[in-house]
Amino acid sequence: MLRDVSAEALARRTAETLDRVARRRAASRGLGLDDARHEVERVMAASAAASAFLDVVETGIEEERLAGSVWLGRDGSQVIVRDIVLEPASCAAALLAALVERARADGAATIGIGVQPGDTAQAALAALPGFRVRATNMALTLAEEIADPGPLVLRPMTPEEFDVFLSGGVEEFAGELVASGMDRERALEESRSQMAELLPSGVDSPGMEFHVALVGDRVVGDLWLKTGGGPAFVYNIEVRPDRRRRGYGAAIMNAAAVHCRELGHPVLGLNVFAHNPSARALYDRLGYRVTLDYWVLDLADVG
Repeated sequence: MLRDVSAEALARRTAETLDRVARRRAASRGLGLDDARHEVERVMAASAAASAFLDVVETGIEEERLAGSVWLGRDGSQVIVRDIVLEPASCAAALLAALVERARADGAATIGIGVQPGDTAQAALAALPGFRVRATNMALTLAEEIADPGPLVLRPMTPEEFDVFLSGGVEEFAGELVASGMDRERALEESRSQMAELLPSGVDSPGMEFHVALVGDRVVGDLWLKTGGGPAFVYNIEVRPDRRRRGYGAAIMNAAAVHCRELGHPVLGLNVFAHNPSARALYDRLGYRVTLDYWVLDLADVG
């Protein structure tokens, strides 16, 4: 059974959750603890209106027993399980039944949960039948050896190149979301919303870099990086269709890693959708490690 945390206990529960989630995030993503705390604080602030801090209560025995706690969020039609404490982990099936009941009552269509290395309670829930991996976050520690990108170099996009790049970006990202299980209308809405949020000033948006990849005088690909504030992150990499299967994807990623290391970043992160195994194979080969798997349960598939 799930029960709202009492008003008296809410401040303490919020602080405990912030500390726990920040420590896991710092450990899995190679962040300093202060940076990880700031990230979690931003999530908490942005999702405050849709957040719920709940007790997990085991019933059916002589006395109720507090078996753990849950922090829930909401994104559109999806209930997000942001944090779980559960003892024992064998309670995961009962917890899922309670989550499904609550999500349906709230009109949700799916339940999502991120599992970082060491998240035993989250992993126990995501391992239950019906969940599937939608996407994986990965990271490369830039202190490690990075392969030479060879003759490939990066240069900033011109405004005209950026306009062409962005015009296809909304459709491309929406297509990725559709392939990962989202309906097309919702995917287009989500893609437009994210682009507007990430790029308020277009090519001059703070903290963002846009590059074309060159071999000699030929453009072979495009790269979108976040290099301002927090860890560096690859938002998009694209090899031009007529230049594929020539090793340019690896070269662009290596050039991006070298560039971010020169800027002083210790880690370069990225997201890869589960329906793109070739990209995942490339990142595995380049030494990226998993920092989070995002699992989704479609409530229509639950009896």
